[in-house]
Amino acid sequence: MRHLASEFRQALRRLGRAPIFATAAVLTLTLALGANATIFAIVHRVVLNPLPYPDSDRLLSLDHGSAVLHLSSGIGMTSGLYYQYQRARTLDSVAIVRDGESTIISGGEPERIDVESATATLPQVLRVRPAIGRWFSEQEAAVGGPAVAVLSHGLWVRRFGQSPAILGRSIVLDGVATQVIGIMAPAFAFSNPRIDAWVPARVSRAMGFNVPFGYDGVARLRDAMTVDDARTELNGLITDLPNVYRGDQSVLANMERGGLRSVAVPLKDVTVGSIARSLWILLAAMGLLLVVACANIANLCLVRANARDREVAVRRAVGAGAARIAGLFLAESAMLASGGALGGIAVAWGTLRALVAYGPALPRLQEIQLDESTVVFTAALSVIVAIACGATALRRTGSIVEGLHEAARGQTATRQRQRMRQLLMGGQVATALVLIVAAMLMLQSFRRLRVIDLGFNPASALTFRLGLPLRDYPSRAAAVTAHRTILQRLAELPGVEAVSASTGLPLVDACFGNTVLVRGRSVQSGTVPPFARICAVSEGFVTAMQMRLVDGRDLARADVDAGRPNVLVNQAFVKSGLGGDEAIGQQLRSNAPPPAGAQRNNGAFVWDGAPPWLTIVGVVSNTPNQSLTETTPVPTIYMPMSLAGGPDIPAKAMLGPPISAMTYVVRSRVPIAALTPAVYGAVQAADRTLALAQVQPLQRIVDGGFTQMAFTMTLLLIAAGVALGIGLVGIYGVVAFVVSQRRNEIGVRLALGAAPQAVVAMIVRQGAAVTFAGIAAGIAIALAGSRVLASLLYGVGPRDPAVFAGASTTLFTVAIAACWLPARRAATVSPTEALRAD
Repeated sequence: MRHLASEFRQALRRLGRAPIFATAAVLTLTLALGANATIFAIVHRVVLNPLPYPDSDRLLSLDHGSAVLHLSSGIGMTSGLYYQYQRARTLDSVAIVRDGESTIISGGEPERIDVESATATLPQVLRVRPAIGRWFSEQEAAVGGPAVAVLSHGLWVRRFGQSPAILGRSIVLDGVATQVIGIMAPAFAFSNPRIDAWVPARVSRAMGFNVPFGYDGVARLRDAMTVDDARTELNGLITDLPNVYRGDQSVLANMERGGLRSVAVPLKDVTVGSIARSLWILLAAMGLLLVVACANIANLCLVRANARDREVAVRRAVGAGAARIAGLFLAESAMLASGGALGGIAVAWGTLRALVAYGPALPRLQEIQLDESTVVFTAALSVIVAIACGATALRRTGSIVEGLHEAARGQTATRQRQRMRQLLMGGQVATALVLIVAAMLMLQSFRRLRVIDLGFNPASALTFRLGLPLRDYPSRAAAVTAHRTILQRLAELPGVEAVSASTGLPLVDACFGNTVLVRGRSVQSGTVPPFARICAVSEGFVTAMQMRLVDGRDLARADVDAGRPNVLVNQAFVKSGLGGDEAIGQQLRSNAPPPAGAQRNNGAFVWDGAPPWLTIVGVVSNTPNQSLTETTPVPTIYMPMSLAGGPDIPAKAMLGPPISAMTYVVRSRVPIAALTPAVYGAVQAADRTLALAQVQPLQRIVDGGFTQMAFTMTLLLIAAGVALGIGLVGIYGVVAFVVSQRRNEIGVRLALGAAPQAVVAMIVRQGAAVTFAGIAAGIAIALAGSRVLASLLYGVGPRDPAVFAGASTTLFTVAIAACWLPARRAATVSPTEALRAD
């Protein structure tokens, strides 16, 4: 231990005598190790860590797809499936939830909060319980049961000051006195961290399939059962549905045309989503950055080893063994790696705190932190770096006399060290090229995504979500009147150019969907009618969104006042639902399943109260539904809100989505910041109990669609830029040292008549050969790994020739410049001075 301590003290003194080298090495490792620690912490918490529930690997997300509807997933659950799946022997317990909104007027000003309807079985599935109080029982969750709620810890603190007295008291949600029976723990965030309260999902077995799809399902696997076992059994239970719900003709109709199938997957896969692949790619990129940094430090250590040949030879001459010589170099590299590790952990700590506070909306974002695993990971990397850099500087020599003679010459390095330097330089270039190619591919994708045709103009528009309490607005007519009153007040604000409301906006709100029938078009046996997303809108929606009117006209106030059942469709519906035929004047209606007791006539159901036929009066541009990268636009129907669903519309009619909650769009010449207070005032003037939610510019919604790609692109660009900078400094430093070692050789060449340009060309040519070899290796590596990046790209291929050419040219130019600068300085050396110094 005394010997080890002595080696480290000597290493510290040696580094103190070379402050520029030590500072550059520690900063380089700080950046590289900090980047690796940051991404590893994210990967560890988001991807590797189990979900924060006991035995979370047994949790399943229950979803469904339909081959007939060409939907691989996303159909969700209904109450009928919930009760049917409770028969499954592979499942221990099942629950369904559905996100919604409510207005709370207790504990402060009215506020629109996120509320989740859930069955009483949710705590049993997740194996959690409220931190204070209890969850609602089956009796409380039954249809007609008392109004109860469980609050999130965040809402409890924000509105009620963390007072225990709120337990057992009533709060007002959507105008209904609701008893608070429990408070969840701070870490509980199912199914998303924005949920402020949980209320009972009012479903019953008697409802059958009267409740449409739209719930999210979660289940717990029994021990020894697999996901495949559960999926197989659930598909069997779906096939058995007509036998269970014999009196519900809608089930028979759905089974005849739906082709429903279970696509149950682990809950963690759904929670993490597609970000997992991006994070693994980023971790690999940071690993490559560390390789570049290690190669740079190793090359600098090798350069220092050349300068210390005489010292090593003397040590060996006085009896130092191989272990002492190894300790000489390893202690120094260990000091550098330790400094880089400490700095890297500090960088990761600050970066992660900033990411959680201000970063993009990553899944499980609030769980990300610097933990023991990340510290151990960083320490392990630093050990590897220390060994790799220290071992590179070691040199096996022959006899002591040979070592002293070679050190005394001081002219050039041995062939072994020259090859090592060239190998390290080429490795830096190859690794940097891989990172530059990946970053440029992501940059090209981001540029292509930024210029896609959205089908609407997001600039100069404010959006917000507004909900009407059912107790105060119990009918469709009352809801329509309220929305139109608010729209009128907003339209009268100074600078407002257009205003409208919709049950769904692109990229943010999921609209009601159903198959539709087109008048005069028969549906062949074994096929399904066209599927469409159905949005309820107020008049002027096309103008407020600045969508393109491809054909026909917009919905007008006169249409609504006269009760004309007119609708708009997008171009995708014209293609899929009408086969590209002329759309204006065509009639369609929602393909609602018939009620119980409906009779067949010539194979078709005949029943009263069928949805009315709707006439197409306009065709508008396609807009993205859930993602900017969607390859196939979703067929969409825009119907007047006065025709859409409401409390006084029979559930069987299924005309469209309920209009109690709608998203408003206010387009104005006034800056958004100045417009927002006026909008609040206009809504409060209409009804002081109403609250606004998700108040944001329409442009921010669009920008949110770029978040994941921008996050990945930014980190790759940073990694590529740092790798390029480290490589540039490394190549420059090594070439400068080699030139200084060859100072006498260059002096001799100049004295014998060599032109300075020839000397520069010689040095640059040698550097160019190493650079070219590194670029060739980097291209091969990038081509081999291009498939890994393919799923993250948009509008550009993973082997785009222009990107590879641009990256290679950029790197070659920078590397040649790094070689040219010291070569040019060497060519200006006076031959007399060089020979005299020798």
